[in-house]
Amino acid sequence: MTDIRTLTGAINSLATGFINSQILFAANDANIFTLLESPRTAQDVAGVLCWPPRTTRMLLDGLVALELVEKADGRYCNAEVASVCLVPGKPAYQGNIVRHISNTAPLWSVLGEVLASGVPAKSFGEDRSPDALRSFILGMADIGKMSAREMLEALDLSPYSRMLDVGGGPGTYAITFLQAHPAMRATIFDRPEVLPIAREQVEAAGLAERFTYQPGDLTVDALGDGYDLILVSNIIHSYGPEKNRDLMGRCFRSLVSGGTLIVKDFLTDDDRSGPAFSLLFALRMLVSNGEGDTYSFGEVAEWTQEAGFTSGRLIDLSPQSRLWIAVKP
Repeated sequence: MTDIRTLTGAINSLATGFINSQILFAANDANIFTLLESPRTAQDVAGVLCWPPRTTRMLLDGLVALELVEKADGRYCNAEVASVCLVPGKPAYQGNIVRHISNTAPLWSVLGEVLASGVPAKSFGEDRSPDALRSFILGMADIGKMSAREMLEALDLSPYSRMLDVGGGPGTYAITFLQAHPAMRATIFDRPEVLPIAREQVEAAGLAERFTYQPGDLTVDALGDGYDLILVSNIIHSYGPEKNRDLMGRCFRSLVSGGTLIVKDFLTDDDRSGPAFSLLFALRMLVSNGEGDTYSFGEVAEWTQEAGFTSGRLIDLSPQSRLWIAVKP
């Protein structure tokens, strides 16, 4: 039998995990990690932030405990993970997605009520402020950069010339694909309030002449036509089976014969025994959405086959994400 102290310690770590995340959220919001790219005392940091020295020292020591910050001779400085991932402008910056998660954290306090009623704490996108929307969309860019590069390594996209990025948000995947394939052009389909953020990202990448933008609601609107590649990335978990089934049908109609649909999401095993991230993410959808869920690759295969696609194939992209790829005959 496992040592009882180990077992109780595991439960305690689960029960207090929210404390660690709140420390991270507070430091990220205060831009602590930018300040700590060079060593500073707690007094230095307090002066910049106009915080009490005592509370500043407590937060910095907490970050040391989380191994995000290192301390030597009374000075604090970013550990490698914070320097790489939590300083704006760094290639692996994750601050926007951390801010988005922070914005949704209060919803978890009513998980028990949501489980009992089936009613989400807040509908998807309800009363989302412009700042919260921007954090969400740029957060998608934070996590999309690595996934987009992984997709390029896993797939040969050279045959394609006209891509549609459905619910493309900041356009991260399309931008990455077009940078690798100069003959490709892309259209980003998303809500009108999202497209200006996508346009910013595209223009910053120097690709404005190769992009077009189509405003609309991906749950009901026609997607256009003439595409030979359609990407539906991290979309289906926000919606129920009927809306996803309908979306697969509209994607089918928008593709040319021989065109390819790529569905990227947190797909589960058919028996829903894993991956762990996907199973936990379903609960994130429950508290913030109500309609959404994570789906097995068998369910996605059923939707695409009903739409008319040939039998697809599954690719494990990462421990979190999988691709379902189907071709229009």
